[in-house]
Amino acid sequence: MNVTFQSTLLFLMTLLFMLMGSGCTSTAQKDSRLSPAHLLLNDAAFSRFDAYSIEQPTNVFALGDEAKAFVAETTRGLYSEDDKIQALIHRIFARADLDLIYEASANTVANDSFRNASANCLSLSIMTFAMAKEAGFESEFQIVDIPEYWTRKGGYSLLNSHINLRIKSKSRTNVIKLFDNAFVVDFDPSTRAVDFATEYADKQTVLSMFYNNKGVDALLKQNNDLAYAYLREAILADESYSGTWANLGLLYRKRGLFDLALRSYERAISLNGKNSTAWENLAVLYEQLGDEKAASDIYIRLNAKRIENPFYHQMLAEIEREKGSFESSIVHYQKAIKLNNKQHQFYFGLASVYFDKGDFKRSERFLKLAKRKAGKSKVADIYVDKLTALSNFMASANTE
Repeated sequence: MNVTFQSTLLFLMTLLFMLMGSGCTSTAQKDSRLSPAHLLLNDAAFSRFDAYSIEQPTNVFALGDEAKAFVAETTRGLYSEDDKIQALIHRIFARADLDLIYEASANTVANDSFRNASANCLSLSIMTFAMAKEAGFESEFQIVDIPEYWTRKGGYSLLNSHINLRIKSKSRTNVIKLFDNAFVVDFDPSTRAVDFATEYADKQTVLSMFYNNKGVDALLKQNNDLAYAYLREAILADESYSGTWANLGLLYRKRGLFDLALRSYERAISLNGKNSTAWENLAVLYEQLGDEKAASDIYIRLNAKRIENPFYHQMLAEIEREKGSFESSIVHYQKAIKLNNKQHQFYFGLASVYFDKGDFKRSERFLKLAKRKAGKSKVADIYVDKLTALSNFMASANTE
């Protein structure tokens, strides 16, 4: 079972409650027989959904006085608009000034992201959008077309999608610019060096993503009424966002509302034929309904795509490690490295598995490789600390 979830370094995320097949690139045709969006909402099935207070759209993008003062102070004394934009971006990124901490579950409105110094990528992008607007700049969100990439949290696999922000100075009447100087703000360092295709996302779509993330948070906590409240709000914000329909289908399936689940998945796929989460959940539903052939066809197509994705093998490796199947975990990490030997997290994963096995020498070897692959990033500093801790552990183990 999967859930599409937006996050911070990933703005869209998919949560797999149980592992199935893998990504599908088929494109579904729009189906005129699909039910109108409002007919797929079932308020009666979630009797307490309206008892919850949902963040208002204006509050999602609003800044408080402290955040506004931060923007004013950062741009004060600078006359070039490009200099102002760069100064604002630099200060947002500078931990010394804002001390922002990435936290995948921190789906917060703009002002709370600033005050809490803790946010995920979507929330950081929303905050930066609000700050750029406060400074008088134009901004637009961009959905980044990255390969499927999973992270594990609390026994779940989270499939991350990604969004970034494009900032430029406001257009002025009677001013002709030969070049459009725009700055792309991306909170995921792994995507900055790669020229991925992007697609414009309007403010309503991003608002829908925000509510969708909150809905997934509630799903993880087994609060189905709150999950429905947020997913409903996401659809009202932008009914064309495919991810929310996949998650709503999952929620309906959990409640035994199989017809609504089926129609929600069909709408998700109609909107985005590449939504592997919707395809996978549809396969799970077909299995539950006894249509093994339809389910198998989907799994075969999904697996054909994902088997060449190193991050898919990373996810499988982490699942195997959690089960204690260390040898199988190692095989999947080795496959991931064979497909892409530049990702530091694959080597760290191997180091972790070997540590669990008690093979500390190999653990140290792959931890050093992880540090080398991380370059000069802050992650490399973390690996230095881990190497020191491992060295101390090995020294103490040898004296016992």
